[in-house]
Amino acid sequence: MPEEQLPDLKTSTNNQPPKLIVVGVGASAGGLEALQSLLSNMPTDSGMALVVAQHLSPSYKSMMTELLEKESTISVVTAIDNAPIESNKVYICPPNSNIEITANDRIKLLSYPDVRHTPRPSVDMLFESIAEHKKDFAIGVVLSGTGTDGSRGIRAIKGENGFGIVQDPHDAKYDGMPNSAINSGHVDLILQATEIGHELKNIIHFPRNTGIDNDGTMPRETYQGIIKQLKARRNVDFSLYKENTILRRIERRMTSLKIHHSADYLAHLQDNKEEINYLFNDMLIGVTSFFRDPRAFDNLQRELANYIQNKSNKSLRFWCVACSTGEEPYTLAIILSEILGDKIDDYKIQIFATDIDQNSINFARLGVYPETALNFIPRTIKNKYFLLNSEQYELIKPIKSKVIFSVHDVNNDPPFLRLDLITCRNLMIYFTVELQRQILPMFHYALNPKGLLMLGQSESIGVFQEQYRPLSKTGKIYETLFVGKQLPPERKTSRGISLTTNNMKELKPVLSSQHNRNKVDAELTNIIADTLREFVLPNAILLNENQDIIFTQGDNALLVRPTGLPSNNIFKNLHPQLSIDLRSAFHNIQNGQKVADTGYQSFKLNDENVWVKLILMTIEREGPLGRLTLIFSQIELPENIPLLTTDKQETSNQAIALEQQRLLAKTKEQLQNVIEELETSNEEMQSMNEELQSSNEELQSSNEELETTNEELQSTNEELQTAYAELRMAYEEREHQRIELDRLKVDLEHSNTLQHEAERSAQMGSWFWDLTTRKLEWSNGCYELFGLDKEVFHPSYEAFIGLASGEYRSRLEEQLTNLLHNKATQPFIFEALDVDRNISIMSLEAVVSFNDLKQATRVMGTIRDITNSVMKEKEQVVYKDTITYLLNNTLTASFVLDIDKLQIEYINAAFQKLLGYSEVVINALADEKLFTLFNTKDAIMFKGIVDKVSRSTVGECVPGKYAIKPKDSNDFINVYANHTVYELNDTTGLPQKMLVTLFAAD
Repeated sequence: MPEEQLPDLKTSTNNQPPKLIVVGVGASAGGLEALQSLLSNMPTDSGMALVVAQHLSPSYKSMMTELLEKESTISVVTAIDNAPIESNKVYICPPNSNIEITANDRIKLLSYPDVRHTPRPSVDMLFESIAEHKKDFAIGVVLSGTGTDGSRGIRAIKGENGFGIVQDPHDAKYDGMPNSAINSGHVDLILQATEIGHELKNIIHFPRNTGIDNDGTMPRETYQGIIKQLKARRNVDFSLYKENTILRRIERRMTSLKIHHSADYLAHLQDNKEEINYLFNDMLIGVTSFFRDPRAFDNLQRELANYIQNKSNKSLRFWCVACSTGEEPYTLAIILSEILGDKIDDYKIQIFATDIDQNSINFARLGVYPETALNFIPRTIKNKYFLLNSEQYELIKPIKSKVIFSVHDVNNDPPFLRLDLITCRNLMIYFTVELQRQILPMFHYALNPKGLLMLGQSESIGVFQEQYRPLSKTGKIYETLFVGKQLPPERKTSRGISLTTNNMKELKPVLSSQHNRNKVDAELTNIIADTLREFVLPNAILLNENQDIIFTQGDNALLVRPTGLPSNNIFKNLHPQLSIDLRSAFHNIQNGQKVADTGYQSFKLNDENVWVKLILMTIEREGPLGRLTLIFSQIELPENIPLLTTDKQETSNQAIALEQQRLLAKTKEQLQNVIEELETSNEEMQSMNEELQSSNEELQSSNEELETTNEELQSTNEELQTAYAELRMAYEEREHQRIELDRLKVDLEHSNTLQHEAERSAQMGSWFWDLTTRKLEWSNGCYELFGLDKEVFHPSYEAFIGLASGEYRSRLEEQLTNLLHNKATQPFIFEALDVDRNISIMSLEAVVSFNDLKQATRVMGTIRDITNSVMKEKEQVVYKDTITYLLNNTLTASFVLDIDKLQIEYINAAFQKLLGYSEVVINALADEKLFTLFNTKDAIMFKGIVDKVSRSTVGECVPGKYAIKPKDSNDFINVYANHTVYELNDTTGLPQKMLVTLFAAD
């Protein structure tokens, strides 16, 4: 159908309702700003639901929902356990909980009362639940944050053919989580937060089968071209993988790139070398976990314990195929440790763990996993075999040392040999039947007799019933059966390309025209074959490469059933008189001869003399059967042999002579074959001898190294003795330091008490923020400022922001951001809410430390309650405004004098009317110029009055009488005056300004 009619993610099939798209969003530090950017640009009609896992403090009542609701274009609600998920809504996980989704599109909240070692809610757990229930409809988004949370979940989503989106690290406030997800190699798109919402809508409406062209199939030449590109550049052949799986991976990459036609993608693949790596990584996504399917591993532990108990030596070799990130081989090591207990050191254990993904192998070697990877491990196993290391769990060294990781392609590279156990779980489901039938014989060849094979729950041994015996049907565990001589199976590295639908359509006319003729030919051929099978060569035996009988035809008197254990080997089931000649015929076949025979031999069969000849021919077959050998048995009575039917004595003698010559020639031929085999064996022994000599030299070198090591150990022992003496001195010094430390502790407690009292009296507190560990510390003064209980409230970045009220939250977050970029202006004044929801006015100041790369590393600051001072300032402003109003509306002349500067800074209208001075002119009369308004006598009096007011208190009035000179006049006007304090100095508390009120005197 045309491309514009192709179904997208939201389109339903079979008249079923559209499937709800659930997008998981994970964020941590800086996530609030990123979420606001995402949701403010989210389409209102996307038809999807967003479930947000934002790391939050467990003890703080989050305001996340309210803050996001203001910016979001769609509804934002706090998630409730078991609530149904609706489209075009955002669900925020509450603090101290983990959030998941269920199969029926409902919210699942998990609370944990125990001590946590990783942030909550867990982004990995959310993503893994979405991957499990939404499969290829799963979408995961990783936003700003520190740490690695979300990387494992993105892998699970990609494993189900979903989509992984990450905020551009340059756009994120903290790039830890985005970079970790990108480095995992499982990310499709890297976008700015403002672009993610629009891109989500594009993804769900983009055609899902973009790799399929208009005719319903991908062109075979295009598909082969993509497979050849992978083979050429990454040296991995995907031609024997299931095409549907490969097509889904290709389509997903095309969707990410918005490429509609497969031919265009092939061209893009050829022109962009990096794209081949993205496609290759998509092919290799594997989902694994510790003790995946616990019941299967319980069965394995039981069967493995029985196998080890019956094993004659103490060497154990395991092979974990397609180990991915290492959980499965480490599980095998843990199971071995549980089985052997204290005896584990008595065994030589090698667990080979292989995968074709180098990144997965590098990760697995570390043996470090997040807490979410251990969710389904029993607590006893977790405590016994894992150590907590920087909020992640690391396997103990005895377990890690048992596992050997390497890159290996099971489809191409030779197998490990002499193995006791092979686990290949959930790999062959991606292989074609042809490749499965190559892999299983290879496993059989690599395993020891009675070795164990463990497959995935959806896998089986297929047609190889004679090579494997089931031990546990539920656990998919099999035991290898030894069927004689073991030969390495042939490996097929290429396959025929299946025809597309179009190719088949082209062949149909040709097939139709030849149908009748082929039918007649087949019928006549069957008549001839049936007649030969009935009258000429009625007995036939079919052998495999191990010379085991896999099929017989006819009632063959030459076959016997030996006593003892049953075996299908031809030499144990054939008349012994024919064994030597049959071996000689086999030798000729192995040397390239297509047809060989044993010649006639005479012996008694069923109390009757007969002449017997075996005819051997090779048959080349594809697939698991490989090369076959067909044996026809020809049994003749003596009268049917021409030379023996005459009655003449000389003819009989001649026949006997000819028979003796034939037997002599055959004996010589057999002897020559034995000589050649001995020479070949001698060459092999010679080569082996050279290898043993080389090994002997290596052992000798190892012995010398051991002697050197022994000398080094002796030297180390001497150093240890010296170190012990130094340690003794260090102990004595440490005791002295402990005493000193106790004294310092007392001093520190005294200093803390003084600091606490000082902070209490100053109504302030101090705080410290370590950006490396994201740890925020408060002094006792901070807790008292906000009325918080130190035992209940735990400070964090999000909790700190949440203490601000209303619009000050975003302004406080912006101030902290500007501090980290050295762009902040200080002090920063904001309103805060205490525990009783009362508003206080706070002043914040801080100093930021930067490293050599100009990156902020830590912040130290203070918070001061300035509510009282601000209120006093407001009261003083009101007081001044009131005085100013009264002065401007009174008929009495008044002015305000700055006592320190001796400058009039304010006059009212009545003063201007009385004396004629403007405010500009009067302001210019500062310091000594002020006294030009008075005569000499009155100037001295005015100075005294000013001095007296400067030592008076508020409300105290100092009267006086003097003459003042008006403007543009030499006459003086006599006035009565009252002098009082107008304003006090904030620092000294002394009078700073004086109010003078004048009354004209007669």
